Parts: sequence; structure tokens; C-alpha cells
Amino acid sequence: MKQLSDEEKLKALLKKLEVAEEKLKFRLKNFRGVPHESASGELAYSELKVLEDYVSSLKKEVEALKIKIGSPGPKV
Repeated sequence: MKQLSDEEKLKALLKKLEVAEEKLKFRLKNFRGVPHESASGELAYSELKVLEDYVSSLKKEVEALKIKIGSPGPKV
């Protein structure tokens, strides 16, 4: 199994972040809130929160990797 360099990891994480942010934007665009006593609405809300946390953790990981390799660049 090939070990990725830090630069390759950063590129892969940035690509994952881009895809995840697009999914989040799409979900937010179509989200109309949580209707009470609606299982599908609560499920959609839960999925939205999980996706938000995923994007947040990717951003933190990208930032930590940028600091590690000393890459100057825009903050994510």
C-alpha cells in the first residue's frame, strides 16, 4: 500500500471538502425545517447535521495539514 505525502493528502482532502460543501449547499437549498411529528423531516435534519459536522472536521483537518507542511494559503 502506497503511503501518501502530505501534499497528496492535502489535495485529496481539498477535493473531499469541495464535494462535501456542494452536497451541503444542495441540502440547505432544499431544506425547509423540521416539521413536527415527521420522521422524514427529522431524518433529513439529522443527515444535514451530520454533513455539517463532516465539512467542519474536513476544514479542521485541512488547516492542520497546511500548518504541518507550512503551506501558505487561504484559510478554509
